Amino acid sequence: MRRGAEFENELNRIATSLNSIGVHMHKNHARRTNSGIYLEGEPFDYEIIANGVIHCFDAKECKAKSWNLSNAKINQLNNLLVCQRNGAQAYFLVWFKNEHKIIRFDADLVQKAFIDGRKSLSPNEGKIWTWTELLISKKNTI
Repeated sequence: MRRGAEFENELNRIATSLNSIGVHMHKNHARRTNSGIYLEGEPFDYEIIANGVIHCFDAKECKAKSWNLSNAKINQLNNLLVCQRNGAQAYFLVWFKNEHKIIRFDADLVQKAFIDGRKSLSPNEGKIWTWTELLISKKNTI
């Protein structure tokens, strides 16, 4: 299985569940020609609109005890920072496989780590993420 595919498959299942209850979630895809030739990568992996908030994130898998920042592509970080400056929640969502945790590292935290010359981030430097935080609240229903 391709690296990252297991987490991506789980996120796609979550997207199906969220979309079925009125939350919008979709996966971005790379630009390709009609014949399948790769032109350009996606700016980041997923977008979610829930409770009037836009979430933009790139999904990563990690088998180590800390997430190596070399896995955060600069163009993805820059795209996430643009989203954040425009009011979106923008982050890297990292699945720490061995610890069974999904951790959210906000884009500005990752940027600061790069500026500080850091090589990695540990799970306790981010926030635990659960998909249930995206469920529509009763105050936002019709």
